[in-house]
Amino acid sequence: MNKSLKLKLVFSYLAVALITVLVISVLIRLNSSQSLMNLVSEQQTAILEEEVQNYYKLQNTTVGFYDYYLQVDQGGGPKVQTDPSGPPPLNHEIRGVDGLVDTEYKALIPFFDYAVGQTIPDQMIKDAVPVKVNGETIAWILPDKKHQFSLNPQEELFLRRITLAIGLAALTGVVVAVAMGILLANGIVKPIRRLTKASKLLAQGDLKQQVPVTSKDELGQLTNTFNQMSDDLSKADEQRKRLTADITHDLSTPLQVIAGYMEMLEEGEVTLSPDRIEIIKAEIEHLRRLVGDLTTLTQVEAQTLDMQFQPILPGDLLNRVHQIYEPIATRQGITLKVNADVKTPEINVDEGRMLQVLKNLVENALRYTPAGGKITLNAATSLKLVEITVADNGAGIEAEDLPFVFDRFYQADKSRGSNRGKMGLGLAICKALVVSQNGKIAAESDGKGKGTTIRITFPQI
Repeated sequence: MNKSLKLKLVFSYLAVALITVLVISVLIRLNSSQSLMNLVSEQQTAILEEEVQNYYKLQNTTVGFYDYYLQVDQGGGPKVQTDPSGPPPLNHEIRGVDGLVDTEYKALIPFFDYAVGQTIPDQMIKDAVPVKVNGETIAWILPDKKHQFSLNPQEELFLRRITLAIGLAALTGVVVAVAMGILLANGIVKPIRRLTKASKLLAQGDLKQQVPVTSKDELGQLTNTFNQMSDDLSKADEQRKRLTADITHDLSTPLQVIAGYMEMLEEGEVTLSPDRIEIIKAEIEHLRRLVGDLTTLTQVEAQTLDMQFQPILPGDLLNRVHQIYEPIATRQGITLKVNADVKTPEINVDEGRMLQVLKNLVENALRYTPAGGKITLNAATSLKLVEITVADNGAGIEAEDLPFVFDRFYQADKSRGSNRGKMGLGLAICKALVVSQNGKIAAESDGKGKGTTIRITFPQI
């Protein structure tokens, strides 16, 4: 496949080069021949013009020019000056000229069907070249526009040399085109081969594939996209494995507790007391919440979760959350405040789902804020957006952990202190619910021990 592509590219370059060279060669050859014929015609016209001018200057007339022409050209022998008082003899062969006429359009030399002295039609003079002496036109030369004459041996040799040069240039162009085609094809095929090899390894399960980016063109963009895809797949696979391990852990712990009590009850080692029933109920509630969170997250991502949108003032939501958690915060020695601008406009959201989001965020803040700390619930307007923030001065988040805090089962003990957190699904559910209501959510922190701010933004209505 790769070799076939390489050959196709090489042949494509070769075909383009051949067509280009062929067209240019034909044009140059035709133009060279035409240009040479034009040059000969122009030279002969100029020479004849000079001879007529010389004859006129000596004789003060153009009459008799043909006799002079015959005298110096007849017999094909050497052209010798026969009359010292007359004009110099013609020393060239007249080619590229159809005829010569005087100012009355009478032929000075015979041409076509017109004898010397016959008047030719006016339309034949339209392309004629005037012969002037002291600014006065004394005759007209009719150049051979159809080039009905033959080139001499020297001119034919010149054309053959031009043809040879064109052929050598064409051959050189083809060789260069093939060489460049091979080089360019290699430059294109090599990245494709690397991508193909990496794709095969990716298909075999080796997800950590990175291909070197060697250009900024479409192949470079494709390579960047592949590398990003491979990186995303690798992260998704790691997240999947971590999620499976975390779900297994979170399910196995309460199940082991419940199973242990059931075995002891069956063997008669213990009896059901209110305390033991509360323990079993707490573990069952733990399982129920985990399954409920997973179900909610799945429904949100599948867009099957029922949403009841309605205009709500953000301040009302924050005040309700404050009323719920203010006693808990007081018991923990934490100050819980609400700063809601009365001018903050309404947002179009599902009231129950937004309360779920804010409750999760406040619970997280309470979990990671020590006694004497402060949690602030804020609502304000910024750049035509309604902004809701839950800020604390607790454990904080390290900079390298900020991009991942909304991932499923991201370990809270790594990012926000030593507590394990609420099964690692709380922030993931918050993000899914906010996004499903056309909002955005982000986490901000200056580092460990410097607090955390969760910022939610919605468009105004």
